[in-house]
Amino acid sequence: MANKKKGQPIISDSSKCYGCLTCQLYCSLRFEKAINLSKAQVKIKRLVNKDTEFEISFTEECDNCGICARRCFYGALTQKKKEAA
Repeated sequence: MANKKKGQPIISDSSKCYGCLTCQLYCSLRFEKAINLSKAQVKIKRLVNKDTEFEISFTEECDNCGICARRCFYGALTQKKKEAA
């Protein structure tokens, strides 16, 4: 299986996540050309019995394009910068 990860790694900090799902919306638009949270490659899950705590994960199909990190208003997702040559 070929590695689909083309971009720089996405770094997640769930302590900064507010569960707005903006990252999932933009990701689904990129991959599916429609708003469909179940088709997004980034997943935000509310922790059981924790109204303000979330878990951030990525599917195997995520290619690190960074759209989720660019659209995250709270800094919960950031993309590692390319190192200068």
